[in-house]
Amino acid sequence: MRTLPLLLVGGLAASCTMGPPPPPQPMHAAQSDKAMRLLAGKVAGPPQDCISTINANDMVWLDHSTVAFKRGSNLVYVNHFNGGCDNYADRYALVTRQVTGQLCRGDIAQLVDPVAHYALGSCNFGEFIPYRRP
Repeated sequence: MRTLPLLLVGGLAASCTMGPPPPPQPMHAAQSDKAMRLLAGKVAGPPQDCISTINANDMVWLDHSTVAFKRGSNLVYVNHFNGGCDNYADRYALVTRQVTGQLCRGDIAQLVDPVAHYALGSCNFGEFIPYRRP
């Protein structure tokens, strides 16, 4: 009789644990070319937890789990989502809510269809890796 509650508690605890995020999917050729053009001549710096708020026009999707934020021609921040953004498509918008004026690791963004006005899922930002011209 006592075994059933223990099994239920054990099952509940096990269902709450999360495994590591799935490995990133390889980029398609067009996406890889876009990333190579964007990062050409730039060198990666140490990862940062936050960047200041960005303009929506400065964001570029590289693949379903990676976005880049352009800052002029000399600086690009690359962010790999934790676990990807599986419903990604170029026609969708990534909507964030920022109180501090910064976008930070761990922040959650919603993937939204701007025409139909419905959410398709969410994405969790990872570290921001700056790429600068030397």
